[in-house]
Amino acid sequence: MNQKQIGVAILIFGILLSILVFMFKAKEDVYINAFVDEMGTCYLADGTCLHQDRDFSVYIIGGVISLALIILGIYLLLFDKTQKVLEEHQVKVSSALKEATKKDHFTAFLGGFDSEEQIVLKAVHEQEGITQSTLRYRTGMSKTSLSLLLKSLEEKEIISRKKSGKTNEVFLRKKF
Repeated sequence: MNQKQIGVAILIFGILLSILVFMFKAKEDVYINAFVDEMGTCYLADGTCLHQDRDFSVYIIGGVISLALIILGIYLLLFDKTQKVLEEHQVKVSSALKEATKKDHFTAFLGGFDSEEQIVLKAVHEQEGITQSTLRYRTGMSKTSLSLLLKSLEEKEIISRKKSGKTNEVFLRKKF
């Protein structure tokens, strides 16, 4: 249900409630007038006046509630644009997410790695099949550190290494 439908429903409910309150008051007035016409007086046998003995609090509360519902229904129907703003915001966010996923699959992929792993993965992504010795110079890592890091990434099935002479060529397993 959208905002306008809710506003219409609340407005109709408020109008029906005000009609109901008015009908109950009118019915009570008819009973009092019928009693006065029949008896010729509004006083009962114990001396209480029917007009003064009436309790109007039920009618006042019913009227206030119905008026509040009518005002709320009109507000939702005509003035509140929250639903429209939320829809526009949702469209903007979803289009931004679609564009971000198209462009930044690799960047999102890197988010799960520490800084050293990210440096190595970026270098491998830039030059697929990069030799391990070139990778060592590009990243500035020691031969041992790089070898251990590549072994860890290979065990996690992130990269694969292929022998190429005295060194290895490094490839990403997933294509971006």
